[in-house]
Amino acid sequence: MDIKELIKSRYSVRSFTNEVIDIETIKDILEISSCAPSGGNIQPWKIYVATNNAKEKLVEKALANYDNGVQEKIEYDIYPNPLDEEYKKRRSECARNMYTALSIKQDDIESRLSQIRENFKFFGAPVGMIVTIDKSFAENGWGHVGMFIQNICLSAVERGMGTCLQESWSIYPETVKDILNIPDSEVVWCGIALGYPNKEHPINNYRTSRESIEKFVTFIE
Repeated sequence: MDIKELIKSRYSVRSFTNEVIDIETIKDILEISSCAPSGGNIQPWKIYVATNNAKEKLVEKALANYDNGVQEKIEYDIYPNPLDEEYKKRRSECARNMYTALSIKQDDIESRLSQIRENFKFFGAPVGMIVTIDKSFAENGWGHVGMFIQNICLSAVERGMGTCLQESWSIYPETVKDILNIPDSEVVWCGIALGYPNKEHPINNYRTSRESIEKFVTFIE
């Protein structure tokens, strides 16, 4: 699979099979992903890989938080507040397409909340990762970590696997740090669900749209 096909094949997988991924495969994905560029070669990314008992413990605690309305002090804002209408439109379209694929109506709040809850199960993936960055880094360092994360996504696709990037984990930083022994000097940025896609599930059979380059590119001669 060439790089163009890899990029176009990537999508957010939200239902996984229970096929186990061996630790050497995970290590290989992370090793190649660490070739991402970073200013001054600082490599500011940190990643915690949870499988088996560790993942189950994290999922159990996160679901208890969600079910009981527990709120923790978040360490960064996922979206600007207020969110500009241009970006809000894209986010709404994404959600609408997903719930349509699941045959969940707009007024079916219970089903929608149930689907959100799946975030804290890593959507059934056998591997759950948590990506962090030291609190001392500003926007530039976060950009470097983003390139590392993209490499993980593409490396997974190359192996017939899939990922879902989950900023939802950032709303429970205290829980994540406690269960995975992450120092408080790091920001819990996002989770990554990693596994083999359940291709029969309808949630994996829709794709988000992309704007034409005329929308976001300015050519200057």
